Amino acid sequence: MSHLQHVDSQRPIVKCILVVEDDPILGDILLEALQWEATYQGILVPSGEMALSILQTITPALFLLDYHLPGMNGLELADQLRRREGCKQRPILLMSASLPRENGAMDDLITLQKPFDLEKLLQLIAELLAS
Repeated sequence: MSHLQHVDSQRPIVKCILVVEDDPILGDILLEALQWEATYQGILVPSGEMALSILQTITPALFLLDYHLPGMNGLELADQLRRREGCKQRPILLMSASLPRENGAMDDLITLQKPFDLEKLLQLIAELLAS
């Protein structure tokens, strides 16, 4: 048994990041960027509804949401995630080229203006997951 514990301690803990992005090209770029970091496992879904249904099987360490999504938008999804047990304390990053400024729901969200630098995104994710 002690041998197994030793082997496991050598492997970094992989943190799951749920990416909700309906643009497949950008989605693939984000997943690729996350794979550069050995400690992240990105999972891509194209809608808020799919994000909520996949939460039955996974508990992400962080949510990376596009604002403009089919069906519910990223803000509405963030609101649902905050009410969900197990997701309340998880960081939520909202990305968009145009975010509504007047909305009070934005106050406790971390926002990222599109287009953004992938290095900056990875640094931000690392900071959020370290705290």
